[in-house]
Amino acid sequence: MKKWIVSGAIVAAAVFPALAFAAEEAAEDRGSWSMFAFFAINFILFVSVLIYFVGPPARKFFADRAATVRGALSRAESAFKGAQDLANQAAAKLASLDSELKQLADEIQNETAFQVAKIEDVTRSGQERIHRDTELSTNALSEAAQRRVRERLSESAATLARDLIARNFERSDQSRLIDGFMDKLGEGATR
Repeated sequence: MKKWIVSGAIVAAAVFPALAFAAEEAAEDRGSWSMFAFFAINFILFVSVLIYFVGPPARKFFADRAATVRGALSRAESAFKGAQDLANQAAAKLASLDSELKQLADEIQNETAFQVAKIEDVTRSGQERIHRDTELSTNALSEAAQRRVRERLSESAATLARDLIARNFERSDQSRLIDGFMDKLGEGATR
């Protein structure tokens, strides 16, 4: 039934302007109020037809468009919040990176100082050990050289004494030497 009403309204809107012009020519004494009423009714019918046919699709279009805009706005807000969170995290990491970098530099400096001190201690102890070993070696070589000199001197003295004894030793010296030796043995036994 609504279709008949709508169809009638459309036909009336199409036909009524022609009737309105005809009525104007026929009755000019009525004035323009009838013309105004006719156009107002015609306009109201036109708007009613538009609202009836175009209203639901327009409402659906604007509702869909509003939903799309709201969705895009909420996605943009969430993306903005996410970007802001990432920026805050990056700033915090950058701040912590500076402190970590300073801490790492301090640790490296402390470790370097420790290693330098350790190397100095090892070098000093090595130097002392080398000095001590050098002194010991020098003393040992000196003692060995003195021992060899004494051995040579004793060998030379023994050779010289043998030669002197062989040349100047007589029988009387031999008996006197034996008697002196025996006397010393006897004194050593009584003590």
